[in-house]
Amino acid sequence: MPKQPYKRSRYFVRKKFQLRYIGIILGAVLLSAAISGYTIYYSAWTMLGDSLAKVYPQGRLVAIFNYVNIKVAVNLFFVLMLCTGIGILTSHKIAGPIYRMIKFLDGMVAGDYSQRIHLRKGDELQDVADAINRLAEKLNAEKKPS
Repeated sequence: MPKQPYKRSRYFVRKKFQLRYIGIILGAVLLSAAISGYTIYYSAWTMLGDSLAKVYPQGRLVAIFNYVNIKVAVNLFFVLMLCTGIGILTSHKIAGPIYRMIKFLDGMVAGDYSQRIHLRKGDELQDVADAINRLAEKLNAEKKPS
């Protein structure tokens, strides 16, 4: 009977590592978005503000600026939620295999060389898992009496 593929049951398997990884991703996204967004926002509103000040009364212009600011804040919130979700899924493709390898290596330390590491499709570190599996096969073969 073929072994069932390993299915994800938890998204945080190495919580500290994953949260740090997500923080790095979100930090990079926020910094990039802040720099480019501020540049575009400031440039556009400087040019538009001068033009619109001649057309709209001051109170109406302030209302337009406030409306745009709220829209930008709401959109930024949704972008951050999207980036957090992507960060969790991406970090899981690294943290999950690391978690499985540590459990596997703990078994090897206990003397069990018969198990193998099986990763999900799309997981990272497959080459490391393959190397550990080859080592386990070699140690298992050496352990068996001739």
